[in-house]
Amino acid sequence: MRVRRRTLMLLLLLLAIGAFDGFLLLRRARYRDETTRLRAGMSTLERTRADAIVAAQADRAELMLELMRRQADGDDDLHLAISTDSSYLALDRGAARLRVITAEIGPARRVGVAPDTMHVAIPRGLRAVQRLLVASDRYELPAWVWVDRGLPVPTVRADSGWVGRGAIVTTGGTLIYSLPASGPLADSNYVMPGSIRVPAGDLAAIRENLSSGMRVYFF
Repeated sequence: MRVRRRTLMLLLLLLAIGAFDGFLLLRRARYRDETTRLRAGMSTLERTRADAIVAAQADRAELMLELMRRQADGDDDLHLAISTDSSYLALDRGAARLRVITAEIGPARRVGVAPDTMHVAIPRGLRAVQRLLVASDRYELPAWVWVDRGLPVPTVRADSGWVGRGAIVTTGGTLIYSLPASGPLADSNYVMPGSIRVPAGDLAAIRENLSSGMRVYFF
């Protein structure tokens, strides 16, 4: 009986995944059709301008990231450099790389429940260490974390250990944490959107070198 129930649940899950994939494909097709329709209504000059704007925005973003890399290389004070493209966190002083840590980058995603939703972006730019948490600190997680994981939102959203040992909070609210033993983030397959997860041992190894106000470069 239990085997049949599990088989049925698995089939329902597969059907749900298939339906969601179909929905995404349909939305993608509609988006392409709408884009084609809009471009068809443009003159050659308007299409050229639209393409130039898109290309300029992409170039501007790439230029900003390159400037951030160079700014980090020229910072003679101890700082953190986080590459969201190459997935690493480094403890640097100027061009000297003191330690490199493999990092998992939380994806950009729209979170929450409509109409109360928000877009969580991958962090970019210059920030600073705002808080250095210890294992006993109770750090409150946003309600959308439980929603994103398909879990009921509890009344109390903070508990010690829910962001691992020695987590870092930067200005702008970016969380740099390690895999906790309990709480909604205690899943090796899930990284909180817009955050950075690193191995606990590596985070502990650099912790004594960190201080409030230290610059953190995201590029």
